Amino acid sequence: MHLKINRAIAATAGEPVRPDGAYRPVSFWQETISIAPGAPLGEDTSCDVVIIGGGYTALSIAHELKRLAPSVDVVILERAVVGHGASGRNGGFVMPLLGWDLTDAVAKLGREAAADAYRMMYQAVAHTKQLIADHQIDCDLETTGYLLLATCSKREVRLREEAELGRQLGFDHQWLDRAAVRQHVLSDSFTTGVFDPHPAIVNPARLARGRLRVVQSLGVRVYEQTAVTELVEGERSMVRTPSGTVGARAAVLAVNGYGAALGFMPSRIIPVHTFIVMTEPLSDAQWEAIGWNPRRTSLETARNFIHYFRPTRDGRIMFGGEDVKLYWGGRYRDHDPPTFARLERRFREYFPALAALRFTHRWGGVLGVTLDMFPTFGVGGSAGNIFHAAGYSGHGVALSNYAGTIMAPQILARLDGHRCKEARCVPFFYGRRPWWLPPEPLRYVGLQLYRAALRAHDRWQRA
Repeated sequence: MHLKINRAIAATAGEPVRPDGAYRPVSFWQETISIAPGAPLGEDTSCDVVIIGGGYTALSIAHELKRLAPSVDVVILERAVVGHGASGRNGGFVMPLLGWDLTDAVAKLGREAAADAYRMMYQAVAHTKQLIADHQIDCDLETTGYLLLATCSKREVRLREEAELGRQLGFDHQWLDRAAVRQHVLSDSFTTGVFDPHPAIVNPARLARGRLRVVQSLGVRVYEQTAVTELVEGERSMVRTPSGTVGARAAVLAVNGYGAALGFMPSRIIPVHTFIVMTEPLSDAQWEAIGWNPRRTSLETARNFIHYFRPTRDGRIMFGGEDVKLYWGGRYRDHDPPTFARLERRFREYFPALAALRFTHRWGGVLGVTLDMFPTFGVGGSAGNIFHAAGYSGHGVALSNYAGTIMAPQILARLDGHRCKEARCVPFFYGRRPWWLPPEPLRYVGLQLYRAALRAHDRWQRA
């Protein structure tokens, strides 16, 4: 495996640090904390494990490696700052979703395998909550539960199936009729729903920076402002950057949607974008008008192109989704004004009582999505020492923060030549290669047609 940066794609991600050395926040979440960019790599060095990427996946793997083997030397390389990518921009939903939904997972994997996968995902949710508590990470953790909402009768059929399937498999899915939904939120747009009491919300940027503090306390070397330009495989992999090289016995690709710029699985992991708008803080009367304040439940609409929305600690509403965008050549964009406008119109459609509410923040970012919506963890390279975890498909907060419990034992087994005594059961997506897509331009055209079909289905279901 020889990966090399495509500078034309990488340049579209923008410059995260100003000439004066200050970081440019790209989300509301990042504005709630002070982020001082760390020093870049300044010399050639070596280590046991080098991790490319500075998000939840990288931090989780580094943390678990040091927990299981404190003497292992771990280096993290991050182009911008830790939490600059999806880990500092996402909606902050700590949830167990895998695939499109549970019904989809059962259809593709079978009942037993899907149930096992979802039990692991609930472990990931619990693990993330416990980690935050154990390390006293101040990230506005709040167990709100999660309510998947139908907006018309056609969607209720699928939601009833989801609720009944969850009940049969032993999960706490609860079917809510219209009256029960209105105990969570008041809107004439929402008819029925499925409620799961276990998911939580966080400030994602605070979680990322808190995890950074933890891994640094364990001795992990973290180099920010360090763009990887090349990865050359071998018994000792070599990672090149503009200011130095890192030789390592094992390398980990923790880049998710940004892997396209390095040429990692370009025909299997799709860099698509989602966008978010954030309101100003609501008054008590405004919260009362939509009946959301007592429970503060996290909400999502049952569409192909979902809407996801939640309250914040300071009384705002975050509202995202409506569409996903794919840009020619895998290019990156943090802003898409037409999508922002559609989001704001949709928000007012759902909550006409808040028509006068202002939006103060708008941002977006890239996701790593696979066609079947399942992630891919595994190892490759001629020497079997280049690991990866990616393809979270927009549902990665819990799983990426749990990734270390899956990946670290496998990495240590490769380093030590024997299986780590704490190795977990390997999930179905370890060693899995996502569905293949043809090369450009067929890939781009095909995916745009697929997006159009999903949008048409959403419109039809609203009829």
